[in-house]
Amino acid sequence: MDITVSSPGSPGTSFTDNVKEKILTIFDVLQNNEDFASVRDLGTELEKYGMNWNYVRNILPFLQNCGIVNYQDVAAIENKKFFTNIGNAYIDILRSIKIIKAEKESDLREEILEKLEKIQEEIYFQCLVIMMKRPDCNYGYDFFDMLWFVKEYGSIDSTEYLLIQHEREVNPNSYLIDMRNTVRQYRDGTITINVKTKTKNDKNGAAKSVNSFPYVQGNFIKAGVFYKGDDNRYYIVRDRMPEVIRAIQEVRLCLNLAKKR
Repeated sequence: MDITVSSPGSPGTSFTDNVKEKILTIFDVLQNNEDFASVRDLGTELEKYGMNWNYVRNILPFLQNCGIVNYQDVAAIENKKFFTNIGNAYIDILRSIKIIKAEKESDLREEILEKLEKIQEEIYFQCLVIMMKRPDCNYGYDFFDMLWFVKEYGSIDSTEYLLIQHEREVNPNSYLIDMRNTVRQYRDGTITINVKTKTKNDKNGAAKSVNSFPYVQGNFIKAGVFYKGDDNRYYIVRDRMPEVIRAIQEVRLCLNLAKKR
């Protein structure tokens, strides 16, 4: 079976250690200054802390899609309201983890750190859920489809992820259900799926293929809901399954309501 898949888009941004430090910097800059007249003015101030404007324009929309911040591009900023409630909670967790990591190693330090990191994972997952609920966030569909697929079919690999992309292009109405036989045949070896990804040009004009599978599953792993099995397939962490089921229900309801408007 031969399939050709369009290069799926993604921001490429995730909650890496570097991004977490930048989030803390953005929060501190907002707290230590008067209200900014625009996001561009905030960006100008952030340049003093090593963040160029292109970086700011990349990270802020991602944080907004995840519900960490809330702003309008052309409106004045109320600094104290720039971070949402979940954003403020995330800041508190990041600061707490930094404080605990600075302590001497001990059983108590490790116990507290483990609990804080669990909370961080839960916040991270809720941020991804918020992002998946946004009908205008194109890459949100890649996250939702993967989450639904793993819940429904038990696991996923990179070929199945690209199969989802293909089926969504050719059958946008019920692709996740209708692909059941194809998935079964692929897994039992009845068919082989040969994938070709459509290319796009990089900044130098050279053609390149893009596969966002590592990006999407990597975010779910950081959120503590996926793990990689010995068979190189990805599974839902058993303890997080009830949370995943609730999230799928919430996202589906939100997207259905959006379509009716």
